[in-house]
Amino acid sequence: MLDAVNFEDQGKPAAVVATTNFVRLATSIARANHLDELPLVTIPHPLGNATDAAERARVVAAEVVAAITSDQT
Repeated sequence: MLDAVNFEDQGKPAAVVATTNFVRLATSIARANHLDELPLVTIPHPLGNATDAAERARVVAAEVVAAITSDQT
């Protein structure tokens, strides 16, 4: 979250990937930093082992790319 906030503060597009258990926290942090439109990509919790986490990353990779390359104006 902090990296995304810092990127946005610098004018760089960012997206947050959060597991389902951390969506409320991520949303609260974004709102507290006046980033209500910060893209949030959600994946199931828990991440599991490294193999499971890598597979989940592959599944949402296109969604993350779309979130940071779309025109948000």
